[in-house]
Amino acid sequence: MNTANQTLVNRDSNFKKAKNYILITLGISWLFGFIALEFVDNKSLPFMLTYAFLPSITAIIINKKEGGNWKSLMFIKPNFKSLLLATLIPILYVGIGFYLQKLLNIRTAPEWNALGSTGKMILITVANFVSLLILVLGEEIGWRGYLQEKLINAFGEVKGIIILGIVWGLWHLPVALKGYNFENYTYFEAFVTYPIVCIASSFIIAYLGHKRYAIFVGVFLHAANNSFNSIMLAITEVKNELGFILLSTAIAFDLVLIFGYLYWRKTKK
Repeated sequence: MNTANQTLVNRDSNFKKAKNYILITLGISWLFGFIALEFVDNKSLPFMLTYAFLPSITAIIINKKEGGNWKSLMFIKPNFKSLLLATLIPILYVGIGFYLQKLLNIRTAPEWNALGSTGKMILITVANFVSLLILVLGEEIGWRGYLQEKLINAFGEVKGIIILGIVWGLWHLPVALKGYNFENYTYFEAFVTYPIVCIASSFIIAYLGHKRYAIFVGVFLHAANNSFNSIMLAITEVKNELGFILLSTAIAFDLVLIFGYLYWRKTKK
């Protein structure tokens, strides 16, 4: 078999694996999510833990059937610089986002004293980040560990990451339609904000992990994003929910353009 034919076979194989994983994961997740949320709150810890680990459980089972191991799920030694940037970049854009919300009178100013003393604030931040590292691992084994490489091989670097972000965003459908972040704009959250936010995060993760992707890059960025956002949400109050969702979506879209371009340039070198 010549090189061109082998490439087509590999692309077709990756496409089939990616499609199979997406259909199974979304099917199981949505079925469980929509049924469970008829009986429990979408921020219930048992629900969140179960829902978060559905992508990884599916990935581990499928990967094992395909003869893969933990290394094939990207459990490899990470680059320290990538981990550091994965932690710091969310601080930057979350900080800018909440500063703009305060400036535009969308949210109140942060009440830092609500977290207690400086020592207590640091302890809360670290504990929140560490607990989220465990929680988001349940997603990242699926999205970045199993699916990312296959989508890139099937559709190319940029298009593969965009598709990954859309799938990841739509995976949140059950909680988004229950108003997880925006009670009065559930459809916009589910079909616009979440996909754009997830495409943005996917590009940042792909950019930081290009050429040596370790699953921990995605885990650290995902956990840092959720951790810093949750802390800022806890110490501020929203004044204008429409402004909140529009600004959040706009910032995410800007991140898509910035890191999409940076990633594209990196892949061309």
